Amino acid sequence: MFIRISVFVLYFLLIGCTPSKVIITPDTLPEAIVGKPYYAEIEINGGSGPVTASGFKSTSTSNRLWVERNPNKESGFYNSLIVHGKPLTTETVTIKIRGGMIPTGWRAPSDFEKTYVIKVKEKE
Repeated sequence: MFIRISVFVLYFLLIGCTPSKVIITPDTLPEAIVGKPYYAEIEINGGSGPVTASGFKSTSTSNRLWVERNPNKESGFYNSLIVHGKPLTTETVTIKIRGGMIPTGWRAPSDFEKTYVIKVKEKE
């Protein structure tokens, strides 16, 4: 009986320490059009917990499209993002987001990274 309880407790602790997979949606971002305002939302779910400012980094190959925390979401965390701006050329934009999540409970911190490529068209 003691062995069964010990195995169960060990199993419970190991499962609790394994972070769930980080899911970043959508898989791709929509195309942009030169001179028109661009807006897209990105959601980061799963993992060990919320994404904080210190655990979040983004880079963009464009000085006209950038990534920010979604101000329309009540949470102060970086799990909800927006990409916005107005592209001025047809140059393809690459956006990379990466970071870490706060460990919660028995879960170890989760790291994530995703690269988006946004095609910019001249006209619709």
